[in-house]
Amino acid sequence: MSEITSPEIVSHERPVCEVCQQTGSTVVTRYTRSPWPVVACDACGFVYLGRVPDYEDLSVNLAWEKQHAEEKQRRKKVNKLARFDALTRFRLKLGKVIDRNRHTTGVSASGRVLEIGCGGATRIPEGPIPYGIEISEGLARKARPIFEARGGTVYHEPATTGIERFPEGYFDSIIMRSYLEHEAQPRLILERAFKRLKPGGTILLRSPNYNSANRYIMGAEWCGFRFPDHVNYFTPRSLKALAESIGYEFRWKNWISLFDDNLIVELKRPAATTFGRPVSEAA
Repeated sequence: MSEITSPEIVSHERPVCEVCQQTGSTVVTRYTRSPWPVVACDACGFVYLGRVPDYEDLSVNLAWEKQHAEEKQRRKKVNKLARFDALTRFRLKLGKVIDRNRHTTGVSASGRVLEIGCGGATRIPEGPIPYGIEISEGLARKARPIFEARGGTVYHEPATTGIERFPEGYFDSIIMRSYLEHEAQPRLILERAFKRLKPGGTILLRSPNYNSANRYIMGAEWCGFRFPDHVNYFTPRSLKALAESIGYEFRWKNWISLFDDNLIVELKRPAATTFGRPVSEAA
């Protein structure tokens, strides 16, 4: 049931763990910020936001660009470890260089590529036809002409419905960069993305790493926490469990990076599968 948590924001509870699909969770009090409870699944340990805003609010009231600016200002006022964070900011510049290279080499050089949560531009390199889905109304409007100039387009709507605009086996690659942490239904979007990938197609995915060394150092002020639009806190183990339960092959691409606050992974739809099953089992 939805309920009003502020004059502007409507939210609802998440009764089931998205990784193991079991009920029952425990509040992680040291990270919770009212009225948004951070909880850990009692069955598998996956950490997530137990109450999330409805999609409609993520379009305007809680649009990424608005939340990002507000959170940046808040952190400047309360961050007791700002000096440590500033001294290690080199990791972000280095990360951007590596990130650009991953997008150049990690997605198809031709065909069709979908970017979910594209923001106001695109990270899809020249070559393939780019398509985008963006829940922020303002960012979708800004990105659309960029995609259309290359023969694609951008849809402004939740990714879980936007992806159903496309037929099965339509995309060679999908980019989910800084998106899955925002998605209240990560299992559903990964299931629907699996079907839209060609056999052998891949997802290049980046999401905050709850096992990051920085999270242990920064505590509640870790950059991966942002309320209420970051709703999933994956570890390599929980993300792998979710992906493999759907049928993806999982490859962690930055496992040796100590100060990287993000997971960078490749999810591959095996070449000889239908949805979630090998061809030999599906017959």
